[in-house]
Amino acid sequence: MIYVYKKDICVNKTKTMNTKKLSFTILIIFFSLNIYTQDTNKGDIFSTIFWNYNTDLSSDARKKNSFEVERVYLGYKFKVDDKISAKVTFDIGKNNAGSDYTAFLKTAQIDWNLKDNFKLSFGMIGNKQFKYQESIWGYRYMYKTFQDENKFGSSADLGVNGEIEISENLKMNLFILNGEGYKNIQDDDGHMKIGGNLIYEIGNGLSLKLYYDSEPGTARDDTNDEFNVSNVGYFIGYDKNKTRAGLEYNEMLNAKTYKDPFSDHNLSGFSGYISQNFSENSSLFFRYDSLESNVISGNSEPWNSDKDGKLMILGYEYVVTKGFKLNLNYRNYNYTDNSINNKSMVFINAEIKI
Repeated sequence: MIYVYKKDICVNKTKTMNTKKLSFTILIIFFSLNIYTQDTNKGDIFSTIFWNYNTDLSSDARKKNSFEVERVYLGYKFKVDDKISAKVTFDIGKNNAGSDYTAFLKTAQIDWNLKDNFKLSFGMIGNKQFKYQESIWGYRYMYKTFQDENKFGSSADLGVNGEIEISENLKMNLFILNGEGYKNIQDDDGHMKIGGNLIYEIGNGLSLKLYYDSEPGTARDDTNDEFNVSNVGYFIGYDKNKTRAGLEYNEMLNAKTYKDPFSDHNLSGFSGYISQNFSENSSLFFRYDSLESNVISGNSEPWNSDKDGKLMILGYEYVVTKGFKLNLNYRNYNYTDNSINNKSMVFINAEIKI
């Protein structure tokens, strides 16, 4: 959830050395690809950097100020022919599984355009669960969309996805995935997540989206009870005349996160945002989120009460040049649990694309 500080992770020397070796290997791979790309004029190398400076104005702040490089993406995309293309992306960032900068294979997918209205993707693929919302929200480098931020799903996973253009205004995608995301390849049960999106563009900038997925889960106790983890999302968006706006409601049943099934543990909430461009290079935006969990039988408080609450973000973006954005924003988070002090922070975020 939002503004929960992670404990310092102690990493032994062996793991740190392995991480350095992996990072060095990745650099060698991309250096080689760059030479190949220049020689053959096929394929493109791309990279994205998420940087920020933040100051914590909260009364109980432990870390008042900080410079951070939250994430770096390194990738290579290659077009085999008019119908087949491939893409590989490494995600380098702060991860609990390793050092402060651990490299994960985020995408390694093949896209196959079987027909003009049908594309098949397989491998470690980019998910479509909140991709459309990100295009309306527009500030992913500054803050994730609701489902992504609160772990209702992963941005990439191993599996197969089919995209179908039913009509000019109606699009659908269906998928089968491992369900654990790109950092946790598959659980011991081998359960599969199935689901899809349905997007309808009404016209005049308006669009509607419905999302659903389902995956079997097993109780993490002696009962070994089986149940279904399900996810549903409703979204309405607007993008026209220099204005973008979105409103979404999401619900996840029988799970603490998309990869952490727990019977009768539910999360739900909504997110609303609006952005107005004043010129080609500047925009002002506002966002409001609300997250809540249910009360488990026998308890008096919601199971996620230490993270439930309401988020407000107000910010200004300036596009310095193509591939370089700066974002000044203020964030305030009010916890549902009154015993937890609210968070108040100011950020300067930057996105650099090469």
